[in-house]
Amino acid sequence: MTEPSLGRHFREQQSNPQAGADRPGMFAGASHFSMVNPQFQAATNIQNIQNSYHTWNANDVFAIRKWLKAPDPSTNFVAACDKRTPGTGEWIFSHPEFVKWREATSGILWIQGKVGSGKTFLSTAIIENLQANQAFLCCYYYFDNRDNSQTKTNARGLLQSLLLQMATRDETVHPALHELYRRSNHGLMEPTIAGLSATLEVVSKDLSPVYLVLDAMDECSEAFDVLKHLAHLKKNLCIAVTSRYLATDYDVSWYIHLDHTEYFHQDIAQYLEEKIQASKIEARTLD
Repeated sequence: MTEPSLGRHFREQQSNPQAGADRPGMFAGASHFSMVNPQFQAATNIQNIQNSYHTWNANDVFAIRKWLKAPDPSTNFVAACDKRTPGTGEWIFSHPEFVKWREATSGILWIQGKVGSGKTFLSTAIIENLQANQAFLCCYYYFDNRDNSQTKTNARGLLQSLLLQMATRDETVHPALHELYRRSNHGLMEPTIAGLSATLEVVSKDLSPVYLVLDAMDECSEAFDVLKHLAHLKKNLCIAVTSRYLATDYDVSWYIHLDHTEYFHQDIAQYLEEKIQASKIEARTLD
């Protein structure tokens, strides 16, 4: 049986708009885009990162955050944390491909697995592990086709969220984001996709190293466009992606195939053991 791949599904979508209709979120409305260079000045020394963030008055910071209209991926993160069985997914921290990615300064780690292989819980374990280290910034995003707003399925939502995570800190805003806000008639106009992408690229250069975890790429309706944006960002970020689909026709540095490892079965066994123990405790309580 041929394994699902990004390239094949995109070609099917192009030749037949109904192809893949039973797989929600794959490449609907994919289109080309052009980059716009906003000519921001980026810091080149890691020591100057904090100086790159300008302190504006509280009203300005609030206005910029409100103008971005960024989807909140923390709701998905918290929900996954609450459901994840403690200890599951931690095998990945010693996986050779993950270790190489973790020790790198840029590049993409692609984690592929079928439905039910625990990709979201794995993403969540990775995020928790990275956030425990204060030496670098960890950003994340969960594509989610069950979200009623549908903002968590497209490229705009991703770029808005990443800019909010990377370019705003407490009462400070990166000057590149503030300039995009100014060029958008001080928040009266929505930013273009190209403007968001170009600004994010500038901001990411100031923050290296930054780790970015993207869960459920297969639930993104504009996955082809997102991958084009990532092609620009992967020079500055260490990006981990989980997906049902292979990364065919897309350049990745490291690859983990969950369906070809024994770890998935270990996680299932650990999950079932927890449920069994919980049932025993509940039964004793009822007695």
